Amino acid sequence: MRESFNIYLIGSVLFCNHMTTLQEDYNTQRPILGISEYGRHVQEYIEHIKSLPSKEERTSWVHNLAGIMATLNPEIKLQVNYKEILWGHIFQMANYELDVDCPYEIVQVKQEFKRPEHLGYNVSGIRFRFYGRNLQMMIDKAAEMEDGELKQDLVNMIASFMYNSCKAWNNENLSNEVIAEHLKTLSKGQLKIEGSELVVSADTTVNVRRPMQQKTNNFGRNNNNKNKNNKNRGKNFRRF
Repeated sequence: MRESFNIYLIGSVLFCNHMTTLQEDYNTQRPILGISEYGRHVQEYIEHIKSLPSKEERTSWVHNLAGIMATLNPEIKLQVNYKEILWGHIFQMANYELDVDCPYEIVQVKQEFKRPEHLGYNVSGIRFRFYGRNLQMMIDKAAEMEDGELKQDLVNMIASFMYNSCKAWNNENLSNEVIAEHLKTLSKGQLKIEGSELVVSADTTVNVRRPMQQKTNNFGRNNNNKNKNNKNRGKNFRRF
């Protein structure tokens, strides 16, 4: 019993030491990789090359490393100057601090982090959400136009869109007077049109969104009918 306890104790100590080693050598605590696609081993390979005292030896090791990287990334061989590209990657991962006899002219490219500019999203609210923001843009454009047949056609098209949108999302048929009032509200009083002047075209292909409660009632009604059918079938069932 005591020997088993000692073995358990030794195993616990070894496990704790192993976990401590993993925590001290975790990836998040290691240096950042120059090019993560090549992995940690290639990065450590380059750090070892930088520590070699002889320039000839460092150059020989870099030639070998370029061959290894070409094996790890065989698709790069499809490019004509793939060896020059590999040497450029090696210098980039070495932070351009590699003193070797390079057969190519390596140009150091400084990549400075720059915060992107704000895109300027439109954060203004929408008066009637079921119309969407694009309708507001069309109304603003129509309000800028001069009075005429073209403007009236655009207003009729906008009114038709408003009618069909409200029918699709709210299951409500708007009258011409209500649409005219909404046009006046969204245009901030610039589009003053009577309901009798609008020509609204209803889209018969619009799918009306039905409330969830109605779906639930239909589902329950179907279940009740199914139960009734089962009961009736049980009465007429003949047992042999």
